[in-house]
Amino acid sequence: MSIITSTRVQKRTWIVAAVVGASVILAMAGIATVGSTDDTQLTGTVLAHASDAALAELGPGTVTDAHRRTAPGPPYAVETRLANGVEVTVELDRSFTVVWVSAPGWLGDVAAGLPARTLDSAEHASLERTSAGQVALAEVGGGTVTGFGRSSAVDHAFEVEVTLANGTKKVIELTQRGEVVRPSRANG
Repeated sequence: MSIITSTRVQKRTWIVAAVVGASVILAMAGIATVGSTDDTQLTGTVLAHASDAALAELGPGTVTDAHRRTAPGPPYAVETRLANGVEVTVELDRSFTVVWVSAPGWLGDVAAGLPARTLDSAEHASLERTSAGQVALAEVGGGTVTGFGRSSAVDHAFEVEVTLANGTKKVIELTQRGEVVRPSRANG
């Protein structure tokens, strides 16, 4: 092989290696960007403080998710499942003070001075489930909310399944305003 041919092969090899290397780096950067979110999971003592504050506000329950937000607003969000099965979001400020709860009737801490905000679709759905679940539990006198769904029926907007302590399942049908349509029906 001549020196000229050898030099061309070496140049081509370096060019191909550089292009492949750049492609791999760009692909990895793209994967990292696609997989990343603005929120980060809470861990360690921060998770413990946030969980304690949320459960102190709500009462018995289980923390199902907790994260730090980078978007404007309260920096911490704690997702919980109450003992009755209702899911509630609690937002906390930097000092782990509760500033918002996705539960009906929660008035919040006026001293926090945070502006009112619009619920996103997930929060609105959680609030609907919470409200309907509380009405259904009151209707049957206790139990655990084990199912919830919107209904397309003309006479009711929600169907809430409640499992009683003895294992019996009841379905409560509610209007959009949370009024019971039918007291309960057994679910087989």
